[in-house]
Amino acid sequence: MQAVSGQYKEMMKRKWINRLCHMRVSIGMINQEAQASAQVPDQENYEYYSDFYKPLNNYAVKENELYAACDESYTRIDEGMFFLPREKNMAVLNQGIITEQIKGSIRFTFPIPQDIKGLTIEFGHAWPVNFVIRSDHQEVQIVGNNAGYFTTDEVFEESTYLEIQPSLMRYGSNRLRIHQITMGIGIYFSGHEIKSATQQEYVSPINEELPTMDFSLTVENRSRRFDIENVSSSVNFLEAGQIINVQYGQELDDGMIEWIPKTALLLKDWKVNDVEMSFSASDRFIDLNENYYRGVYHPEGISLYELAVDVLEDARIDFREVWLDPYLRDVLINNPMPVVTHKEALQLIANAGRCVLAHGRSCNIYMRSSFTQELIAGSDHVAYYSNPGTILNGKEKIVYASTFLNYTRVDSGVCFLPREGTAGAIQDAGYVSEQMADDQGKFSQNPSVTICAEAAYKCFGLTINFGENFPKELRISVFYESVCVENYPVSDVSRSTVIAHEFPEWDVMKIEVCRGAVSSGVVLHNILFGESTDYVLEYGSELKKAPTGKQLQKVKEIQVVRTLYSQSQAADVELAREKISISAADNRYTLYFRNPSYGLSCTVIGAMGSARILESSSYYATIELSGIREGIEIEVAVYGREYVPSYALVSRQLHNSGVQEVWDNPLISDLQHAVKLADWIGDYLKTGKEYEISYRGDARVDGNDLMILENQRLENMKIRVYKHVLEYNGTLSGRILARRVE
Repeated sequence: MQAVSGQYKEMMKRKWINRLCHMRVSIGMINQEAQASAQVPDQENYEYYSDFYKPLNNYAVKENELYAACDESYTRIDEGMFFLPREKNMAVLNQGIITEQIKGSIRFTFPIPQDIKGLTIEFGHAWPVNFVIRSDHQEVQIVGNNAGYFTTDEVFEESTYLEIQPSLMRYGSNRLRIHQITMGIGIYFSGHEIKSATQQEYVSPINEELPTMDFSLTVENRSRRFDIENVSSSVNFLEAGQIINVQYGQELDDGMIEWIPKTALLLKDWKVNDVEMSFSASDRFIDLNENYYRGVYHPEGISLYELAVDVLEDARIDFREVWLDPYLRDVLINNPMPVVTHKEALQLIANAGRCVLAHGRSCNIYMRSSFTQELIAGSDHVAYYSNPGTILNGKEKIVYASTFLNYTRVDSGVCFLPREGTAGAIQDAGYVSEQMADDQGKFSQNPSVTICAEAAYKCFGLTINFGENFPKELRISVFYESVCVENYPVSDVSRSTVIAHEFPEWDVMKIEVCRGAVSSGVVLHNILFGESTDYVLEYGSELKKAPTGKQLQKVKEIQVVRTLYSQSQAADVELAREKISISAADNRYTLYFRNPSYGLSCTVIGAMGSARILESSSYYATIELSGIREGIEIEVAVYGREYVPSYALVSRQLHNSGVQEVWDNPLISDLQHAVKLADWIGDYLKTGKEYEISYRGDARVDGNDLMILENQRLENMKIRVYKHVLEYNGTLSGRILARRVE
């Protein structure tokens, strides 16, 4: 789920939202942030009937709705032009941006530097022939432009402005006009042109099926400007496989629009008629259909991270377009990857690593851990009776008498402290710092507690329970992959401190006491983490109607298959034999095997010449032939031994009755690995309840998100989304299919 502001969350909880929902779609290399933030400064230097909003938001200037002007050879004597009104508020026809001076320049500015890859500009029929495009670091000279529709693939890096300055206009003494401008090369649609759109995402939380994301869009074809026979139409720029960026925004009470991070997909096809044009796009996995043959048995083990990298390299995927959970480096397997498509290989890896595989919002392949995290707490420089490892168990702690100022009560609730060295007599006191604050509450070295997670961890708030003398100031730092992602100060500290804050994902959290109680150490009893989600679907706000629940068939038992490979005691056998003909330009050939094999050798049968194996896996061998006359058909064979597979089961009972579910992931061989996988899958299958939910629609929701669904019988009932549909027709609506989570 995407992070949003508190103002956005508050608005989405209202029964009625009286603010507009926005949508914009771009196809090609378009910088949507630059497009949305661009401004035209010094607007007094332009004609009074200029529009500074519509050219940046994809409003077309109609050629039969132009105002007449005194520019040289600009005005046509026909019914397609209108006299200019004297007042600005009467100039209702969109003319774009028009300079006040003949051959004047038009400048666009950005609040922060932007990298803009290309420009698409609609100048109209009085276009500049020679002009210059300036930015902070470069100046691009354009000579001989011969059309009103102009594109360039120049990259303007770290630009805070773009300026277009003409030197020669088509008709001579003309003002510079920009009807539309797009920060990039492609097509850009805003909400007023979009008739309808549907975005559908499916993510299996246990990788039963491959993830999918599909998008369809229908826009108005005003004045047939997207006619495929129109050579000046931007539709001729389209190619299958181009990036299509989809972004939703919500107008807030202050009039500002909060844009949700965009979703990028790959354009599949498009079609157009006289009224509308439609597009369809899909996810990154749709084209990963080639087989992966490089599976190898690893006696010493290979990490799932390394295996995923090899699959991606074989699929020729740029690793910059992939995000793999670093946790996968700690999960080792031995078995070879079977011969499957690249996307199926990634599916097997994600399942073996208890990860979710998805199409990320940046059109990347996304694989991240999706299991309950094990948290471990620890600290240095603690008192001898301290036990920081227990602060996460939620249990009541023993209070020992102490010399801390105004700390010890004289009643039966306080215990005498055993002498140092009698560890067995010491009970659970939680964390107690070795350091003591001075009379100003300052420490020579700030006491701290560190909490480590097995993989990325997400929490919405936490509660810290201190002893009698609680500190005055804290700092909570969270890290991911050794990089600090947030420092959060806490100054309102009480004995039971509730911190209602959405922390970014972390694998290490450090809670540091910056100022303590006077002449006291720090006593910390418990840390309780909040829910892993703060998203609640409630009646009267998000829910459009009552959810429909469905009881699925019960699963009595989940059985995870362990596949164990051993070497054969038999002699070498023929693994593959083929007749081939080689040429001088190509003397290499690859033979494939049906079963995983090892100890490979090769030979040429019935002809002069030799063969050697250049590279191989458990499923193929690439051989190089030499000493063979070109054009002669020869027979080549590969010999070796096949691994002998055996199978074992790890079972977990879920109910007393129901069906038996067998889960066969050929990468699984280790017993403990199989136990973890059985528990993970079993936890998902155990409830056997799913819900179909119609709600108001929210673009920050992703597949596999955890939510709380209001229920009259259960408080804080959690569900996990596996299918999410967003529909837009000027407003948003949504549908969710989700599974109950225990």
